[in-house]
Amino acid sequence: MSKTKEFHRPDNWSKAHQLLKRSDVQTVPLVVGPRPIALDDRAGDAFVDLEKLHLNYIQLGEDGIVHIGAMVTLQDIYQSELVKSQAGGVLTEAAYFSATLGLRNLASLAGTITNAENPPDVPLALMALDAVVTVQKDENQTHQVALHEWMKDCTKVLLPGEAILEVGFPAQPTASGALVRINRTPRDKAILAAVAVLYIDNGLCSKASVSLAGANPAPVRLLEVETLLKGKSLTSELLAQAAQLAENQAQPLGDYLGSVVYRTAMASVLTKRAISQAMNATK
Repeated sequence: MSKTKEFHRPDNWSKAHQLLKRSDVQTVPLVVGPRPIALDDRAGDAFVDLEKLHLNYIQLGEDGIVHIGAMVTLQDIYQSELVKSQAGGVLTEAAYFSATLGLRNLASLAGTITNAENPPDVPLALMALDAVVTVQKDENQTHQVALHEWMKDCTKVLLPGEAILEVGFPAQPTASGALVRINRTPRDKAILAAVAVLYIDNGLCSKASVSLAGANPAPVRLLEVETLLKGKSLTSELLAQAAQLAENQAQPLGDYLGSVVYRTAMASVLTKRAISQAMNATK
C-alpha cells in the first residue's frame, strides 16, 4: 500500500461524490472482484469504500425489475432465492463458477463487472438477462447503460465523481437459461463461455438472448443470433445457422489457453450448446 495516500468510508452519497470528483488526488471507488487486485496495482491514489452506502440489496421492484445493489457479494447472489427463480437460475450458476466460497464472500457485483480480467460468467448471465447498469453521477442524478455496451470497455466507463449504484434486469421467472463453459478444470476461469436465455411458447422461440465470452476482446451479445431465433422453431438446421453466425462474429485474441483458430471454432460450438441446453430445459 505504499502509494495509497488516503482511505475513506463515507456514509452518504454527497460525501462520496465530493471525494470521487476531486482532481488533485486520483480517487476511485474501492470495489473487489473475484480476482482481487492489490491496492498498489490499482489506478487510484485514494480509495472510497462504499460499504456504508446501503448498496447490498437484492429485491424485486414494483416495476418488475430485479434490482441488485453494487455492493452485493457473489455469495449473496448465489444464495438468493429470487435470483434462483430467474431464467432457470442461470445467474446463480454463474456466481458459483466465478469464484471459490471465500472469494464469493469478498467479491461484489460492482467489482465483478469493472475488471476485464475477472471471470466472465456473471457478466454473461446478466447480459443475457438484458441487464442495465445504473451509475450514480452525483447526489441527485443517475444514468443507465445496457451491460452489453458497458462491457465493451468497462475500464473507461466511469467518470470522476461517479460510482456504480446497481444492476437491474427484467424479472424472467418463465424463461429458461443455460451457461456452458470450456476450462482446464471445473474451477478454472472459463477459456470460453456462453449463456442463452430463451422464451419458448407453443414450440416457438418468442425471445432469445445469447452472450459469448472468449471469442472477442470483450464479452458480447450475439444480436444477429437472437434475431435469427426469434419467432421460429429451434430446429437442428436453425441451431447450425446460429452457430455459424457466432463463428462469423468471432474476432478472438489468441493466447496460451487457446489460439485464434481454436477460439473461433469454439464460438460456434458453445453458442449451439447453450441454446440447445436452454431449449431442453423447457421440456
